[in-house]
Amino acid sequence: MVPGEPSTTARWVAFARGLGVYESPSLVSDPHAVDLLHAPWSTVLRGAALWPRATRVAVATMDLLSRGRSRFMSYRTRVLDDVVQKAVAEGIDQVVILGAGLDARAWRLPELATARVFEVDHPDTQAYKRARIGEGRVSYVPVDFERDTAAGALVAAGLDVSRPSVVIWEGVVMYLPSAAIDATLATLHPVLATGSRLAISYSRRGSRLGRLERELVGLIVGGAGERFRHDEEPPEMRARLERQGYAVLWDEGHPDWAPRMLGKEQGWDLQRIVVCEPTASPAAPSPAP
Repeated sequence: MVPGEPSTTARWVAFARGLGVYESPSLVSDPHAVDLLHAPWSTVLRGAALWPRATRVAVATMDLLSRGRSRFMSYRTRVLDDVVQKAVAEGIDQVVILGAGLDARAWRLPELATARVFEVDHPDTQAYKRARIGEGRVSYVPVDFERDTAAGALVAAGLDVSRPSVVIWEGVVMYLPSAAIDATLATLHPVLATGSRLAISYSRRGSRLGRLERELVGLIVGGAGERFRHDEEPPEMRARLERQGYAVLWDEGHPDWAPRMLGKEQGWDLQRIVVCEPTASPAAPSPAP
């Protein structure tokens, strides 16, 4: 990361969400993306708004050539939006976004108008975001996931541990070492009341073809100054969460989302979203032999 700036990958995600409105059918619309980005990203989004018909053709062409892969960010955003909206409809009024980046849910989802939203992220990203979009209804909670504990910072910022929360951890764990993931899960557990939900996006190890695709994406991410550090299969993720005292409610990927949202089969499955809830206390570590 450049000091005082969000990561390049955070910009990519915001840009993809900004283009989502031109997909057909559109799964997500983020009108705030253009405000959160500077040139050249914002310039392209403003140009897209001036020539929406041409933009729709370009987006449809990318969708066709990539066999649905170019729409991945829209799928992921829509699934997590649904998780948040369902939780709020059930009466949960605390929303925590871990590694928020340039996420604009607090501004674009009307369901969050009466919710308390906590955004946890690096201080540099938050300073940039505040300057471009303001405070809104958000409590900014500065944390470095590899050095700080999110739970303590959340409580200090006003999270009510006696009431359930919905927590979104999107596009982060693939950049963290395994120990940092476990540490975050463990420290979060005591502050998540019964009835809370935790939704996590994570990368699969995948088939041989999937690994080649992931390596290509990894090279692109590496060119942006970041690198993938973690992947695992759904049974491994389930075991990890259960060790930390969470019960998995569901775990889905691209092959699940495409038929439900677009009525078509698409087998690409390199990232998934798992939703879980806190249950028992984290399992004690096995004694050393």
